[in-house]
Amino acid sequence: MPALVTNKFRIHNAKQFVEAFDEVSYSSGGAVTDSSGLLNSNMYLFIGKPTAWSDDSTPPTPTDAVANTHYENWRDMIAAKKITASDVSHCIPRKNWTNNTSYFAYTHTAATLTSQDFYVMTTDYNVYKCLSNTDTTSTGAVATTSTVQPTGTGTSIISTADGYKWKFMYQISAADALKFVTPNYIPVDTVRRANGHLANTFDNSPGQNQFDVETASASTGNGAIEVIHMTSRGAQYLGETGTLPSGTHTTTSATIVGSGIGLNTLAAADCIVNNDIYFTSGAAAGQGATITDYNQSTKVVTFTPAITAPANTDTYSIGPKIVISGDGQAANARATVNSTGSINAVTIVAGGNNYSNATITVIANGSQANSYNPTTATLTPVIGPAGGHGSDAVKELGGFYVLTNARLEYSESNNFTTNNDFRKVGMLAQPKYANGDFATASVVDQATTVVLTSWNGTQYSADELVTGATSGATGRVIDFTGNNTLRLSDIIPAGNSTTAGYNGIHGYFTNAEVIAANTTGNGGSGASATANGSGAVTGGDLTRFSGDILYVENRSPVTRAADQIEDVKLIIEF
Repeated sequence: MPALVTNKFRIHNAKQFVEAFDEVSYSSGGAVTDSSGLLNSNMYLFIGKPTAWSDDSTPPTPTDAVANTHYENWRDMIAAKKITASDVSHCIPRKNWTNNTSYFAYTHTAATLTSQDFYVMTTDYNVYKCLSNTDTTSTGAVATTSTVQPTGTGTSIISTADGYKWKFMYQISAADALKFVTPNYIPVDTVRRANGHLANTFDNSPGQNQFDVETASASTGNGAIEVIHMTSRGAQYLGETGTLPSGTHTTTSATIVGSGIGLNTLAAADCIVNNDIYFTSGAAAGQGATITDYNQSTKVVTFTPAITAPANTDTYSIGPKIVISGDGQAANARATVNSTGSINAVTIVAGGNNYSNATITVIANGSQANSYNPTTATLTPVIGPAGGHGSDAVKELGGFYVLTNARLEYSESNNFTTNNDFRKVGMLAQPKYANGDFATASVVDQATTVVLTSWNGTQYSADELVTGATSGATGRVIDFTGNNTLRLSDIIPAGNSTTAGYNGIHGYFTNAEVIAANTTGNGGSGASATANGSGAVTGGDLTRFSGDILYVENRSPVTRAADQIEDVKLIIEF
């Protein structure tokens, strides 16, 4: 049976994931110190795999086999750093505004909207959604190129000289740009929370500007019509724009100039009956009505319903009447015509609300519709998203990507090696300490550490294999520091050993045993030393195989140094 998992489902899952970094949940069976019985969710970014791939330039694709996700990644793990809520953001593909580039216009009928270039980020780190590109197909398809970069952070639709219309969505703050902007992705968020307040009262102007847009859009409501596409402009429509001359002006009539197209040449008294008159300035500014009569000799139009009486020098526009029909209410638009009688522009007077479908009919020219024979314009209304354009940038722009940023600063108090590289990054949820408590520390060291004595003076080499003389266990050298501390990963117990190691498990390294590398003649360093008595061997801070590995990424080697900081960004698509 045909079925569809919608983008809303993807976004829902992404939101749940983001919330997991800053939420509490009921636990069962675990050690909980919170008297309420609630447990904070703890997420960690881990690094691992200091040894080379078979081809370091082409890392293998991770598999979802238990052997890989549950075991191998733990053996390769070096260290982990906690990811906080401030380190996580929804994100969307980066689309820089570029001159002479065509952009897709939003339309509610586009089935592949999120795969289109329908929004841009400008040089000011402002993000705008394209609402119109002079499309004449009503599909949002590319029509003309954009040559004027949109500017402004207001709540109204922005029209540029190239014919494009844009909606300001949000501005990326300097802090978020540093943390979450990548060559391919930019952050996106919704700042108005369920209580109607700004998420962070200390947010700067970018947050406030977005809050204003969200609030204004919400007042528009669902199913508003804010854009109308013209498939064809028609021809030989009657109309004019002008300034009211001295004459009689009432709540239901006005004296017009009467020199516009057709008004002084056609004999019929009702040549502009059914057209609209709209006042653009003065006492009646923003009000319009339908013309019911026109006296060609006196230049007086009569209209309904009654409005505020206009006055001399008020400006007005007469054009075809735009009738919007559908299952919503209160949408209203007006049209102006050019010198050939084609519709020049359609302006939304009121977007209305609650439309799920709508059509437009153009009515004009009274009895002249037959004798004057206008070519009918075809207009298509575009219904906005739930909540209106700008109400929820995450939903509107397809924020089903999540970006996490973990900043590895130098050695992180000697937990992250600066003497070796790594080839794996991943995300680990709810790991536990050796005592069974859930891990909460900001940084954890997952290397097996051996404090040595009786060292033979030869340096252990990074990545080489070392073997316990008593246990038979093996491990890979992460680093050797201070000539007495050896850190290891990829610990493999000797399967046939009956000697219990430091952790009580047969085959693991034991205290006071010799830890020897391969001899130089076999390609090893030949280094050798003895574990310095009881407690000399300690495992990682975390219980191996605890928690869930949610994400793994294999990379080419990342080389670290003592004076180096890495921003490790993980981008997950839902």
